[in-house]
Amino acid sequence: MDGSSKDDEIRIMEGWLYRIRSNKFGFQYSRKRYYVLQNRLLKSFTSVPISIHNDPVRTAFVNSCSCVMESGKKSIRGKVFFIFTLCGISSNGVSVKLGARNAEEAAKWVEAFRKVSLKMTQNPLSLVSIKDHKAADVSSYWTIFGCHNGLRLFKETRNEDDQNKVVHPAIAAMSVIDGAPEVVFQILMSLGSTRSEWDFCFKKGSVIESIDGQTDIIHKHLNGDWLPWGMKPRDLLLQRYWSREEDGTYVILYHSVLHKKCPPQKSYVRACLKSNVEDT
Repeated sequence: MDGSSKDDEIRIMEGWLYRIRSNKFGFQYSRKRYYVLQNRLLKSFTSVPISIHNDPVRTAFVNSCSCVMESGKKSIRGKVFFIFTLCGISSNGVSVKLGARNAEEAAKWVEAFRKVSLKMTQNPLSLVSIKDHKAADVSSYWTIFGCHNGLRLFKETRNEDDQNKVVHPAIAAMSVIDGAPEVVFQILMSLGSTRSEWDFCFKKGSVIESIDGQTDIIHKHLNGDWLPWGMKPRDLLLQRYWSREEDGTYVILYHSVLHKKCPPQKSYVRACLKSNVEDT
């Protein structure tokens, strides 16, 4: 049974998908699971659940820092999948790569996740509320708090329920750059010495592992000059995912991860980035 449930308030979308993973040698494989998108919960089962109260194999939360990326068609061990990646799922920011057996089914799932994002009262899965005034009310989600050298800075508007809580709002920045999107994309992806010309926090960086054609693990050392005196400099270990949309827009997503080839260093404090999206 694939497709949308009759009771949209209980099950927004459900059906068979394939979890795409890699073994220790870097070879990808697929694992068939039955997924149910129920409000903000994504549940996976080994078989079709008889009841929504059945215990799932895994459960993930679609939160305010999540986004969905389409990766197109790919062949894995003789099977063709139409792949999309759910980035920033649950509190630890993990990404889940899923595959459908046809393009129509993949498109339905992508649309379902995007609809969930629009229903959330906090930050949606993308910056649609800033980029498109017709798509959402900007004042409902974002408040501008600064403008420096043409760079507009926004912060997420807090709900009344969060006023008395220690909540760190999402931060967004927008700027118009005179250049082709392809050129800007290459500049943002670069980890060479020229990056420090525009990224004042950057000291040096390297690629730890290339996962596939659109995903890698990078390590960035940050300058300590902008920190208060006596504080150790920071470094970041990030999973980086990028894609080019049909309209020519480039999207780069970052979130912190752990990797055995790059453990924390004594001279640095390992900073944590929950989620960051660059859109060009």
